[in-house]
Amino acid sequence: MKKLFAAAIAAILLFSLTLTACGERTVPAPIEVSAYAEYDEAAFAAETARPKDVCLAENGSGFYTICVDPSAYDDIAADVEFLQSALRRMTGDDDAFAVTVGSDAPSEQTIFIGSGADVSAVKDDGYSLHIGSDGTIGINAANSDGLANGIYCFLENELGCMFVRDDYSYIPYLPTIWLDAQDKTDNPDFAWRRIYQYEVSNGGDWSRRIKSNGTGESLDIGNDGNRYWGKWCHSVFSYVDPEIYFDEHPEYFAEIDGVRYHTYTDGRPTQLCLTNPDIYPIIEKNMERMMEDYPEAVYWDFSINDSWLACQCEDCTAAYEKYGSHMGAMLEIVNQLARRFPDKYISTLAYFYNNVVPEGIECEPNVNIVVAPIQTSQLYSAKDGANDRSAEAKRMIEEWSAICDNLFVWDYVVNFSHLLLPYPNYSVQRDNLEFYKEHNVRSVFHQGSREQGDEQACLRSYVLARQLWDIDADVEAIIGKYLAVTYGDAAPYIAEYIDVMHASVAENASDLDLYDDPAWHYGDYLSPSLLSRYDDLTLDALAAVADDPQKTAFVEELRLNVLYARMTAGGFDVIDKEAAFEEFAPLARKLGISRPYEIAPPDMEEFIQTVYPEYLKMQKLYLSLIVIAAAAVLAGGVTAAVLIPKRLRKKRAPRPAEKE
Repeated sequence: MKKLFAAAIAAILLFSLTLTACGERTVPAPIEVSAYAEYDEAAFAAETARPKDVCLAENGSGFYTICVDPSAYDDIAADVEFLQSALRRMTGDDDAFAVTVGSDAPSEQTIFIGSGADVSAVKDDGYSLHIGSDGTIGINAANSDGLANGIYCFLENELGCMFVRDDYSYIPYLPTIWLDAQDKTDNPDFAWRRIYQYEVSNGGDWSRRIKSNGTGESLDIGNDGNRYWGKWCHSVFSYVDPEIYFDEHPEYFAEIDGVRYHTYTDGRPTQLCLTNPDIYPIIEKNMERMMEDYPEAVYWDFSINDSWLACQCEDCTAAYEKYGSHMGAMLEIVNQLARRFPDKYISTLAYFYNNVVPEGIECEPNVNIVVAPIQTSQLYSAKDGANDRSAEAKRMIEEWSAICDNLFVWDYVVNFSHLLLPYPNYSVQRDNLEFYKEHNVRSVFHQGSREQGDEQACLRSYVLARQLWDIDADVEAIIGKYLAVTYGDAAPYIAEYIDVMHASVAENASDLDLYDDPAWHYGDYLSPSLLSRYDDLTLDALAAVADDPQKTAFVEELRLNVLYARMTAGGFDVIDKEAAFEEFAPLARKLGISRPYEIAPPDMEEFIQTVYPEYLKMQKLYLSLIVIAAAAVLAGGVTAAVLIPKRLRKKRAPRPAEKE
């Protein structure tokens, strides 16, 4: 009977799988991190203890004090405190590295943090580092964010620290520290960088340590927690409020089928009538008022509502034809605002019908175009554009970069349909960022999950943050060390788990989507054989750190992903699905996972109590129908095998009259 089940299931799955189209396959090379997952702290400590130019500490005694420029101290006090704490923990000297506040130039055995040096080569929130052979150490920048970045890069790049999670920073034990003399300027490759991820947004100062400088607090003006922003997006009604203007001036708002609306009959917001000359003074006046209230905001958005309901009036229609795009009339207003406020960036969304570049118009130098290629692939990069979806993202970025000096890419890096499902997309992000940098992209918004406990949330956030600062960062080496310092003896098993997934996707998957279904990958990285391998690897990883509660908790997060994959994968192995679910439910509760999907119901408790048990019932029903159908086919085959030869023999037998 088991063979019958297997044959029936295999036949149905083979019939239902979609075959990848023939042709050349151009995907980024899969990451391989196993060779890097054996970081040796003792070897690093021995190298750090080898005499060089400057001795920071020796045999557990620290020699330096930390002096902070008073003009910057209030903004970076917490960062300086972290530096002091890390150095004390690193060396074992709890009395060293005292903090003073003063404006003196760096002197011997002082780490000076401020703006006392030439920072003309420093851009955005970059910094300069001076380690002099005379013993002076200086971290300098043009602003407080740059000073904070200099502190964390000094700890990470020079002293081997890694700020791997919101709840854990790796700080090596280095009782003796010698440093090479050097002078360098370190500027970010992208000026504005945000990892939109629950753990980054809600992880205290972790966003600061990984230099996700766009992470901030929500303002009542509507910046949605995006630092340096006034208005964030979908903002046109913020400047021309229909509650204030519609009754007396319906002509300010979109005409749809001959009628003016601010809210359509189905409840969707419409847009402004952008060709009406009377609305620009209102927009400018209200934007100026908001800027006065929030002078720290650098970026101000003026963009369409989240709706396709553009104005259809005669003048707007003529503008669409003139520019070959709906974006022409919008960009005329945005350019006017940019000229009026030259010290700010005026931003707008290349989104919905506004994603087409208009003809005969270019952006002012301080215009910021937000490109949001939500259709893009997570397997094929925009750099290569080797399938239709990545080619569309490539086209959008190339065409917009031809008329705009400041592009902002709203990138997506998560499976919104299954937040806990393994999602091997590290390779494509590396290639995408290289492409962005080549095409005037200065800002990147990596949208992960707003829910706690997204698959590999901390690792993905950390790696993306490192790449946003430096696109030449060695991703494999970064991940390898991350695994070693985070998971300890479990690291080799997790490295193999990551490598196997990425290799299978690169070799066999047709694509990787932002709304992937596990069943789509039954023939590649979520095949039964690979799920079994992931299961073994995560169990081995747990066994390797069984005596370490912290590392066990870290590995359990990955274990939960594998269990979820087994629960939702293609096929009808309900016995395995039930077994995975029995382990999954208490672990999901323990880890505080709020929901399995992005925003949409159910929450995790409803998923455990109701949704998944109902899914299992349906799986069992489908399996029963398959078995019945297979049994009927088999029975029919047996009957045919018996009856058909008999009928053939009867046909061959001559009639009695023919025997003569």
